[in-house]
This record gives sequence, C-alpha cells and structure tokens, in this order.
Amino acid sequence: MSGKISATFGTRKILTMIQQQHADRDLLLMQANATEDRYMLLDLSGEKTVFSSPVSYDVLLAKGNEDWHGMTSFIFMDLPIEEQKVFNSKFTAFRAEFEKPNGLKHFWVLREAKNDAAFVIVTNWHSDSEYAVWLRSESFKPFAKYLTPDFDYHESRYAFVRSLKS
Repeated sequence: MSGKISATFGTRKILTMIQQQHADRDLLLMQANATEDRYMLLDLSGEKTVFSSPVSYDVLLAKGNEDWHGMTSFIFMDLPIEEQKVFNSKFTAFRAEFEKPNGLKHFWVLREAKNDAAFVIVTNWHSDSEYAVWLRSESFKPFAKYLTPDFDYHESRYAFVRSLKS
C-alpha cells in the first residue's frame, strides 16, 4: 500500500475501460451500495494518477489486511485545524491499542491532497451488520462526535466489483 491513493467516479462501462487500459495499475472497481449505477475506481498504485478528474488522498494511517471484498465504508468529514490534532491522536491511540472489531479487515485514515481539512475514514468489513455493531461499540465512541453536520459529515458505502490484479 502506498502513501497516496486516487479515486474517480463514473459508469461501470467507462471505469472498466480505464481499468483495462491501465492493467499494470492496482485499480479497484467498486459499486455504491445505495445506487446500482454509481461506481468508483480507486488507484492504489501511489503513482501519478491516470484519471482525468481525480480526487487524491494522502494515507495518514493504515492497519489490517487489504482485502477489499465485503463492504467498504467511506466516512467523510471536514475538521478545523484545532480539531485535527485531537482527531489524529484518537486514531493513533486506536491504532496502537488496536483490538480489531469483529469483521473489520482494514482501516485507513486519509486526508484530501488539495484540502487539508478534508478527512476520510475508510473501513472494510466482512458484512454491513458487523460495521453497524462497531458504530455502536466502545472502540468507535472517540470518533462518533465527528458524525454530525458540524463536521460536514457524510458517508458512502461501496462493494468490491473487480480488480485486474486479483
């Protein structure tokens, strides 16, 4: 796993075509759980992106086995400077004391490359139900405060479709 990832969005047909044109890259095709026609392509190579309209992220923290099968949650939030230090220390403690919640395969903390206030918590789970249990658990409590409009919170869930490398 590199220190940078990029994402782009579109139809399955177009994203599959990009994936095939760049078969040498680690590109993951994912489908949004909320709608059948919304897809995302993740570039995990860490190289300069091949996407014409990318959203790029720096990976701040990563832990676990990068198996993308199952459900992947992307929790987006904007954090003011004073809250960023608190947030980072909470995730550093979570990583150090990491007792993997049931069903969690891996987690990442990302920051958007062009917006220092935009953070993303990426978690991958065996199932939606295990994720729901974690959201109500003690280990998630330090992060629950960020799931409010005060931090421009929104969430997207995706399912793995395919990778040409797997």
